[in-house]
Amino acid sequence: MTQRKTPEELRSHRWYGSNDMRQFGHHSRTAQMGYSRADYLGKPIIAIINTWSDINACHSHFRQRAEEVKRGVLQAGGFPLEMPAIALAEVFQKPTTMLYRNLLAMETEELLRSYPVDGAVLMGGCDKTTPALLMGAISMNLPAIFMPAGPMLRGHWRDQTLGSGSDVWKYWAEKRAGNITDKQWLEIEDGIARSPGHCMTMGTASTMTSAAEALGFTLPGAASIPAADSRHGRMAAETGRRIVEMVWEDLKPRDFLTSKSVDNAITTVLALGGSTNAVVHLVAVARRAGVALALDRFDALSRNTPLIANIWPAGKYLMEDFFYAGGLRALLSEIDDLLDLDARTVNGRTLGENVAGAEVFNRDVILERDKALVGSGSLAVLRGNLAPDGAVIKPAAAEERLLKHTGPAVVFSDYNDMA
Repeated sequence: MTQRKTPEELRSHRWYGSNDMRQFGHHSRTAQMGYSRADYLGKPIIAIINTWSDINACHSHFRQRAEEVKRGVLQAGGFPLEMPAIALAEVFQKPTTMLYRNLLAMETEELLRSYPVDGAVLMGGCDKTTPALLMGAISMNLPAIFMPAGPMLRGHWRDQTLGSGSDVWKYWAEKRAGNITDKQWLEIEDGIARSPGHCMTMGTASTMTSAAEALGFTLPGAASIPAADSRHGRMAAETGRRIVEMVWEDLKPRDFLTSKSVDNAITTVLALGGSTNAVVHLVAVARRAGVALALDRFDALSRNTPLIANIWPAGKYLMEDFFYAGGLRALLSEIDDLLDLDARTVNGRTLGENVAGAEVFNRDVILERDKALVGSGSLAVLRGNLAPDGAVIKPAAAEERLLKHTGPAVVFSDYNDMA
């Protein structure tokens, strides 16, 4: 049995446990916020790193979710403190949110380092927020758990299902070709994103929240729950309860983030037909934990991993359908022989224990391995004179005719030149 911390061993005790002028200042300013000593003294102080913002639609439900996380923390005997952090809104932030991923990672690390915090709940989901929050938490290495934003509901237009982040390109081409009217274009605009949550296709957001779960950073099944589903709020409260126990257990990210758990995350991304952006993010996440990760590892695992998630853009369904089909736990149970099931996770159990008993409820969404969309190689690493250090492509989302091509190279120096 893991030895539990005593209240005197809490990190926050350094701020509140002495009897000097600084301790006086810490207590008096905490009292200024309306809290008595009984509210926080001797209890795990939990930072809720909230990337909510009026400009980030993916996280528009985070005000409510933060309250549910707080409820869980209080129920477990902790003291929650909500701390706002940069909201990287993929659609709005120009020229690219990638410029700010490391800034959010730094902010997360410094919020945890500089304040009287014993553990953290990391609230994110929109593309770059997930790796950024994980990177910062791993560097600080306090007990931390990730609460994913959850995918939005399916888009709808007339009798058609719409996928955010994918169908916009399809229908923009249709509009430019004169195949749909301005009125129809506006109808699509109204129906493509109709609830809180990140993109419900297997883009960067769904890929990285699923990878976070496979790494062991979330409660089992958390990444698949739609943002608008009541079960998402209940998951948020359970996340709050769990982080308090993690503090007492002193369970930190580097205790469970190993080369084996990184392999689990890569294998999960491959089985999902995940975004190529996972490569650059997982390399950064792994290196924060001191785990060496190179392109060759992605290539090696890809050669043995079938793509069994029938989710756009490689497949035809969306994340809401994936959740109803059993979600990530069900998918992982289908490829359990490719995973290290002894890898630890934030709930104190192994990955194998977390996926045990998971069921697939729709075999057209989560496929049997002998009916995989792609038997292996959903991502591929290329090397050659155009990319001597390597390049990554996603054959699973490409038509067969695009996999072989001979033609002139287009040389450009910047985005405008390319266009």
